[in-house]
Amino acid sequence: MQQLPKITLLTAFLWFCFLAQTTAQTGNLTVLKERKNKLERLKIHRSDTAYLNVINQIAFLYADSYPDSALTMLKENISTCKHAGYERGEVDGYKITGNAYMTKGYYENALSWYNKSYELAEKIDYKEAFPGIRNNIGLVYMSQGNYTAALNSFYTALQLAEANRDRFVMSSTLNNIAIVHFYQGRMKEADSSYKKTLILAKELSDTIGIILAYNNIAEVNVEQNLLPLALKNLDKAYSLAIRNKNPEMLTVVSHSLGNTFFRMDSLGKAAAYFEVASKLAKLHNYSTSACKALIGLARVYERQGKLKDALKYGLEASLQANSMGHTQLQRDASEIVSLIYEKMGDGISSLGYFKAFKMYSDSLRNLESERLASTYDAKIEFTKKEEDLNRKNLTQKWFTFSAFAALFLLGAILLIVNRNRRRLDFTNRQLQQKNGEIELQRQKAEVTLDELKATQAQLIQSEKMASLGELTAGIAHEIQNPLNFVNNFSETSIELLDEMKAELDNGNDQEARDIAGEVIENLERINQHGKRADSIVKGMLQHSRSSSAQKELTDINALTEEYVRLSYHGLRAKDKTFNAKINQDFDPAVPKLMVIPEDMGRVILNLTNNAFYAVQQKQKQLADPDYQPTVTVSTQKVENHILIRVSDNGNGMANSIRSKVFQPFFTTKPTGQGTGLGLSLSYDIVTKGYGGTMDVESVEGEGAAFTVSLKA
Repeated sequence: MQQLPKITLLTAFLWFCFLAQTTAQTGNLTVLKERKNKLERLKIHRSDTAYLNVINQIAFLYADSYPDSALTMLKENISTCKHAGYERGEVDGYKITGNAYMTKGYYENALSWYNKSYELAEKIDYKEAFPGIRNNIGLVYMSQGNYTAALNSFYTALQLAEANRDRFVMSSTLNNIAIVHFYQGRMKEADSSYKKTLILAKELSDTIGIILAYNNIAEVNVEQNLLPLALKNLDKAYSLAIRNKNPEMLTVVSHSLGNTFFRMDSLGKAAAYFEVASKLAKLHNYSTSACKALIGLARVYERQGKLKDALKYGLEASLQANSMGHTQLQRDASEIVSLIYEKMGDGISSLGYFKAFKMYSDSLRNLESERLASTYDAKIEFTKKEEDLNRKNLTQKWFTFSAFAALFLLGAILLIVNRNRRRLDFTNRQLQQKNGEIELQRQKAEVTLDELKATQAQLIQSEKMASLGELTAGIAHEIQNPLNFVNNFSETSIELLDEMKAELDNGNDQEARDIAGEVIENLERINQHGKRADSIVKGMLQHSRSSSAQKELTDINALTEEYVRLSYHGLRAKDKTFNAKINQDFDPAVPKLMVIPEDMGRVILNLTNNAFYAVQQKQKQLADPDYQPTVTVSTQKVENHILIRVSDNGNGMANSIRSKVFQPFFTTKPTGQGTGLGLSLSYDIVTKGYGGTMDVESVEGEGAAFTVSLKA
């Protein structure tokens, strides 16, 4: 849960930035710089309000990615606005200065500048600025964890926006109120507020607002563990961003999709979306988003065990975060790089980045404590220097006065120390409270993990039942044959007994004996086919029961042949028109293996089901009478390994699909026709249960082959 609030805060900040840009009618950075250069050609440009507004707008864009550059630019522009008597420009400059300090994590400084902006706006009756500044003040309180003060500011901003009929700021404020509910764990209230924001954005035909609303609702869905619903809302946001060709929103939503798939442990998809976010952010110079995407890629590759790739992206993110001076991103980048170095066995580098991580974390949590400590140290240093100077220059007649002065100074120091100690104690209590919240979040995460494990077990059982359904169809088809024989021989035996009775009545003993012999033969056939039906039913029951995890010495050739037949008849039971050629080549040298028959049977069934499905689909698509659907199944003993190979002449797979076939929930079948777990479970059975391997070869348009290798 730790990452998602960061994303939400970014979304909130982007949301407000958009509103500010809309209100101020700013363009992109290139256009603004061109306007700046054009205006600078005028001799009186420093007193031109259009020029001063452009500088503020450029600084506004810099504030989120390059806060130090923004602060340098703003310091000069605010001075110029004062000299020109342009007080509205001063108000905007103060507010944007607060934005830059927010990015750096200096919340007290940010709050001071926002208050300064608001006071001047009140003085000159700049009503249009009131709601936005109050909204920003609420963001500061929210970042400090003071949710009561944050909500008070947001509700004040909402009232001011309603008075100004500024529905854009109303929408932004509702969004921020939802974020506070999100932080407080009140997901129902957060969901309700985000949906109100969505309605308002639709009324305004505010495309960006709609995209962000769907994005934020999806984040709530993730926290509620409603991951399919989250993907549905993110899909709406993603489609809308593509349709409107908005690279900034596409970057935000791609990053959210990456985090959601990362949460689902679908690492391939997570990496793909982080790549999209990274490329877009770099192309359009969204520095903060680019850095976040690099951190996301580093986390994905670290979890996949691709430590070199993970380290490359992590170090790039760290370098970019350092160049921006963005404390939060410096912390996150240092954390993942430290973890990667630890897994690579480079303890020294890991420790270095871990120290940086702790430093940035402490910086974000304890900025106020550090400021107080620095003030105290400065006062002590000043006192020492002052005492040395007094001892050298004061004469004896001033000794008494110096003693009193020293006593007074000591009292002042004690007062300062006592006051700072109380503040530090208060800060420590806040840290303890935060630690308690973190512990609560950890417990919630453990509960969520248990729920995910339970859900995984249910999905695995569902896949087993799906394969049982395939078996049942094949078994039903097979069992019909012995039942037909039983019925036919029973009817024939009844007729023969009637004939035998008639012959006995007529005194033809020899004829009666001959008929009795035929009846006995029929009864033997009935018994034979009854036993055949009995063995089929026992096999079905054996497959349907939970695995006993007891390995048995098993004939792999016989097991493979049995499940190939059941798979084919299962598909035939669904589609009577389907026919396929089955080539079987079983190596008699293959020895019996100690396996769990049910598990290994499930592997063979999944592979053959997929093969028959592939040739069936190709037959439907081609509608070519010359095409012969063919599935080849073989076993082979190679040195100390047993190979089981299932190949087909279906459509095959593209390279992009082939790399994902063993991932959980990945399927190329239409919705409702596949769980996406069959090959994943089979892969786990072979690799984890028996220490074997499962490989796939494919040529697109020609077919595919799966090979299972087991130790003999």
